Amino acid sequence: MKRLLLVLAACGHPDGRTITSCADDLHGVYVAPAGARWMMLDNGGTLEAYPMFDDSSGSAAPRLIDLVRGDKLDGTVLRRYGDACTGKAPFHVVACRPDGLDVVYGDVASCSQAMPSRAEHWRRD
Repeated sequence: MKRLLLVLAACGHPDGRTITSCADDLHGVYVAPAGARWMMLDNGGTLEAYPMFDDSSGSAAPRLIDLVRGDKLDGTVLRRYGDACTGKAPFHVVACRPDGLDVVYGDVASCSQAMPSRAEHWRRD
């Protein structure tokens, strides 16, 4: 007689945390579609994201993403250009899903110019 062994495994994040809403603790590493990895720190009412790759450009410092948690999860991409100024562009988290974040943001091109916004899914690593 043949016996059948059935193994069920749950897929989830290694640390056991599952994102069910943008109100959840979102700290962790997220991977953008092009492979850039970002470390997200969740401080409750505010969040910060830092690049985990060389994000400097000439005299420009690496970008920083500052977010405020309210009715929405909105904020700013910041990049410092020497001592001259800090460039800014909008950053919005439009959905929080178990596998990551749907974001819409513009990049900082200079002190006074933001690039056009784009939508991406940042996969939780």
